[in-house]
Amino acid sequence: MCGGWHNPSMPQTMTSADLRIHNQVRLLRAVHGAAAPVTRAEAARLLGIGRNTAAALVGELEQARLLHEVPAEAGGRGRPTTLLVPHPEGPLAFAVDFREDTWTLASVELGGAATGLEEGEHDRTPRAFAAIRAAIGRHASDRLAVVGFATSGPIRDGRRLHISHLGWDEVDLGDLVGPDWPATLVDNDARLAGLAEARRGALRGVGTAMHFHIDFDIGGTLLLHGDAQRGGHNIAGEFGHMPLTGSGLECMCGVRGCWSLDVGANALVRRFGARPGYGEGRALAREILRRAADGDAEAAAAVDANAAALGRGLGALANALDPEAISLSGLGVDLIRLRREVIEAHCAAGLMAFRRGEPPRIVAGTVGEAGPLTGAAEIAWDAILAPDRVKDRLQGA
Repeated sequence: MCGGWHNPSMPQTMTSADLRIHNQVRLLRAVHGAAAPVTRAEAARLLGIGRNTAAALVGELEQARLLHEVPAEAGGRGRPTTLLVPHPEGPLAFAVDFREDTWTLASVELGGAATGLEEGEHDRTPRAFAAIRAAIGRHASDRLAVVGFATSGPIRDGRRLHISHLGWDEVDLGDLVGPDWPATLVDNDARLAGLAEARRGALRGVGTAMHFHIDFDIGGTLLLHGDAQRGGHNIAGEFGHMPLTGSGLECMCGVRGCWSLDVGANALVRRFGARPGYGEGRALAREILRRAADGDAEAAAAVDANAAALGRGLGALANALDPEAISLSGLGVDLIRLRREVIEAHCAAGLMAFRRGEPPRIVAGTVGEAGPLTGAAEIAWDAILAPDRVKDRLQGA
């Protein structure tokens, strides 16, 4: 239920049929991962195959309604060329971004283009999953192949969901995502936001990177060559629940001094006397950021404290994990826009002295607020483009 695509090494011996499926999957993944539509000739160069082989692969994938060729705009002399695009009758992924107060549902085609379908608030209880399932049913067709689902909170062993700020403990995903659901993959929102940045955003091509998604609190992931690290029980990345900034408060997770007590919307609204947690306070946090941008002294002090705590934590983690780059999404984009100098200064102060000459780059994620949704779509498309699934579709064509 929980997890993403794994790219095993090619087996030592492959039949000609296996090799053909392997190349068809490579071609589909090249089209899916490209920043813009590619031509058949460009795809052949990317894959290191001949043009005739590429033409044959494209023809078979078109017959299976996995890929479609359309004429490219005329560009001068030479033979007209074609672009490889999603088939108009091909499979679709649905992506869900489930937050502590709202949810969003989108449809995503090969190549990553997303169409928003529906969104709503929820009552902060597991009953929200039933509302999302109903929304999926309203929009699903026979083209729907896999649902990718991003949720706040860690998912232990791929099944037991914990969202401490909502009071959810050991919620069994098997009870929430039952047999009446389409094929569904569920994963942590911060991890998926990092995956989105590695594949389609600021971390594309970076070997060792960290990504942090800041919403009500902060969560993150370590990415090695674009692969988000999961840990022994699939719950790696709970950096927000490390005592990195010296807070004396007790977190709703049961730990005293969590980094997340000082970073994110909950920390902002606490400074203004509002109750943090339970998915409340998003509008107030946004108002505090707006007021800080307008020069309000009280709001500015709250944002300064948030940014300083963020920087201190990033410095400590950089000492431990040695990232080349760190990207931020969610409220992190606002913090880096408003207080980049504060974040970088406190990060540098927390670095070991010999590291300060070459600190990790800290950048705003370019996928933006859509990071968890985009990452959810990516794990769904990883499943759709798995060799066995592609083979089944080709054989049924």
